[in-house]
Amino acid sequence: MKFFSDKKIILYEGVNTQFNDFANKLKKGEKSAGNEIYNYFFPKFFRFFLTRTLHRESAEDLTQETFLKIVDNIDSFDEKKGNFSSWIWQIAKNNAKDYYRKKGRGEISVAEFMGKYDISENTGLSLNDKFDAEKIINSIKDFSEDEQEIFSLHYLSDLPYKEISKITGKPEGHLRDLIHRVNEKIKHLYA
Repeated sequence: MKFFSDKKIILYEGVNTQFNDFANKLKKGEKSAGNEIYNYFFPKFFRFFLTRTLHRESAEDLTQETFLKIVDNIDSFDEKKGNFSSWIWQIAKNNAKDYYRKKGRGEISVAEFMGKYDISENTGLSLNDKFDAEKIINSIKDFSEDEQEIFSLHYLSDLPYKEISKITGKPEGHLRDLIHRVNEKIKHLYA
């Protein structure tokens, strides 16, 4: 397991270097770099916003707005101050906060999102998988707010600990502990 973890860190750092390069190309007006950024981050941002708004159209709008802000503000990105991935995730997070301010309500919890997720839809899951997913969805309701946020960023948006740390301001060790607690809670469902 240690090897995989080290390999993932190397992969993550390589991705950051690649996206820093894309950002610099985008600054120079290379549209293909913008396409690469969009194709990689669109599904991650969409899931991030969908879990917070519970509304597909709003999630799509917020995702598009985020990319527009990235393009509009690309000249303010400074590689010396941090990596591109953290910079754009901060834009996404701020975009979500602006959305809630305009709507006059707080952020939707992951538990609320998962509670509205209809596992009975034709998802292509087997009956056993649907049952397992239902158990996990029901258990998320009992997670703390921190656990729900980390669950969303790690499992739904598929972000590595290092990136989540930069987004949340929490140390990686604390995040690993939170994910471990979440995993233990989920494992108890199958005991």
